Amino acid sequence: MPLLPALAVALPLLLAAQTIEEQEWHLDALDIYSAQDQARGDGVVVAVIDSGVDAKHPDLAGRVLPGTGFGSSKGTDGTTDTDGHGTGMAAIIAATGKNGGALGIAPGAKILPIASADKEQFSLDVVAESIRWAADHGAKVVNMSLGFSSSMTPSLVKAVNYAIEKDVVLVAATGNEGKEVSAPANIGGVIAVAGTNREGKPWKSSNVGADTVLAAPAEGIVTAAPESVYASGYAEMDGTSAASAIVSGVAALVRSKHPEMPAKDVVNALIKTAQDMAEPGRDATTGFGMVNPVGALTAQLPPVERNPLLPPPKPSTAQPTPTLAAQRPVQPVVEMKDRLPFVAAVAGGTAVMTGLLIALPAIRSRRPKPVVSARDTPPTPW
Repeated sequence: MPLLPALAVALPLLLAAQTIEEQEWHLDALDIYSAQDQARGDGVVVAVIDSGVDAKHPDLAGRVLPGTGFGSSKGTDGTTDTDGHGTGMAAIIAATGKNGGALGIAPGAKILPIASADKEQFSLDVVAESIRWAADHGAKVVNMSLGFSSSMTPSLVKAVNYAIEKDVVLVAATGNEGKEVSAPANIGGVIAVAGTNREGKPWKSSNVGADTVLAAPAEGIVTAAPESVYASGYAEMDGTSAASAIVSGVAALVRSKHPEMPAKDVVNALIKTAQDMAEPGRDATTGFGMVNPVGALTAQLPPVERNPLLPPPKPSTAQPTPTLAAQRPVQPVVEMKDRLPFVAAVAGGTAVMTGLLIALPAIRSRRPKPVVSARDTPPTPW
């Protein structure tokens, strides 16, 4: 199935003493509050290609634009979500943090929801259509917390190239199977995001490989969810889906502070300022390193000629040098198994996304405290 699974803890968190924001440990780990002193995402549209986004969620009030739907969601404007995944990603990116709710990385950004599926399989070609639509409707960043355990298709590569030509920053999750990087994250020019855990180490279920570009928190990420899916309106999740959304939020901050900066230079700032986590330079597990929001916002780097993640140009005297992602040999598409449907948590088991049963106090602390989790055992991979 299409969207990447978010592994979860079986037991709901009963933490009346903490607000939702205080449980978002990744905000403190990435120094997001200092980054938000620099920019908040204002003026930037982030497309979320997913299951749709619940525009009625209080934490996303005024943040969600009318979008569109493809595949099984054709004919919709993307502003409903019967699954929960898309709302969770949108909240990680742009939730407003009001009244003790979830706070996104770029709360000033607007979300452009593109519903590509509703608990059903859909094709790489549908994702390609979604990318093109986003590029044509004002998106400056496109988040793809989804993946396919198959080779890229020509239409998907062409769509990525099209968006790059349209000056869009493309971000995608590497996957959660502990295997090689999935499509579309493995296409040249796309920021492929792997996951890290609470200790700042590589998350064990993250897909990795030579295509990995950046790393970001992927474990125990608290976010918003439709109340129709989880009565509390919140859930905790694990997965590179969340890591991708975090990086998309950071990209929105950079584009907000530097509105004239081309996408290629935004990508360069993200990779050049990443905090190395392994051997010096790029590695298969965490790419160039942990995303560094403050560093990316404050870096003073010379402009680059092209997206640094594109394949190098091939020397030729007869033909113009290609500037976009070269199409790799396309292998037969295999079964898509990167997405499990959301299910409610039950005691003693695991779920894709666990709803949080939390009573929110009236007063919200701006600085999060360390996350307290009611876990008996670590999350169990599917």
